[in-house]
Amino acid sequence: MESRLERSAKNWDILAPVIDTPSDDADYDTLLSDIEVAIELNRDRNSKTLIELIKSMSTAALNYQSNTNPTLDGNGMDALRYLIKLHRIRQNDLPEIGSQGVVSEVLSGKRALTLRHVKGLAKRFKVSPGTFIDL
Repeated sequence: MESRLERSAKNWDILAPVIDTPSDDADYDTLLSDIEVAIELNRDRNSKTLIELIKSMSTAALNYQSNTNPTLDGNGMDALRYLIKLHRIRQNDLPEIGSQGVVSEVLSGKRALTLRHVKGLAKRFKVSPGTFIDL
């Protein structure tokens, strides 16, 4: 009888690319897409196996993030840019700030975030409002 480890080893060539830490931004983007697909699949199936796969894939994504962004020193705009990239959001997909033009002005430093913007962004990204405020 074949052990779990032996079965896993036989399928490693298929599984490894899905759960390995990405080596570049393209691999990272692929991993994020794969996570989204796995989450969608799991909505219909509620599979313990898929949940474990999603956890492993998420760990790989976090490892890549921590390797490419070892410190998150910066300011509120850096945090906003990072969250936009992380969540793959377009400028016109930020109603918390306003139109694409307003978002562009905020990101370029021509316009400051208002308290309403900060509260909306904090709620959307589930972070502290202080994330977007430079002291």
